This record gives sequence, structure tokens and C-alpha cells, in this order.
Amino acid sequence: MFIINKIEESKPEDESVSDLVLELHSLIDTRQILLNVLVADTNFTDRDILEQQYDLTQALIKRSQKIMDFRQSLLQAGNTTKRQINVYKAIDSNR
Repeated sequence: MFIINKIEESKPEDESVSDLVLELHSLIDTRQILLNVLVADTNFTDRDILEQQYDLTQALIKRSQKIMDFRQSLLQAGNTTKRQINVYKAIDSNR
């Protein structure tokens, strides 16, 4: 959650966000491996811990999706702006 908070607090143009996303991806991979081991252990029967982990997973998915949607909207807005600039340049060059 700390990494997600840092990503959310970062400015869109901050290039360190890429490093944070890579770190988050690595942490999620590690977490998934640990959860797989925990679930595969037939001796582990603590349902409360598994439910807490499920809830945490759902929270991570929700917040990550929110960040991804926001970043994608910024990219789309940037692409639209670039197209508009190119149209204006084309119009100007035809004068």
C-alpha cells in the first residue's frame, strides 16, 4: 500500500513512477507466490488470515485499477493534444 500511495501522490510527469510501478509489480509477484504456498499448505487452516488476504487483494486491485485508469486517461488526453497540434501545424503549413 505504501508504494501505491507514493504512485498516487506523484505528479503525472514524475519519471520515478515507472520505478515505483516496477517495484509494485515485483512485490505483487512475491505476494502471489507466498499466497500460493499458503493456500497449498493443507496444514494451514486459519480462515481469518485467508479472508484478510483476500480483502487486501481486492483493495490492491481496486486502487491499482484506479491508478491505471487515471494514467491511461492522461495518455489519451496527451495523444489528443498531439493530434490537435499536428492538425494546426498542417493548416499553418498550407497557408
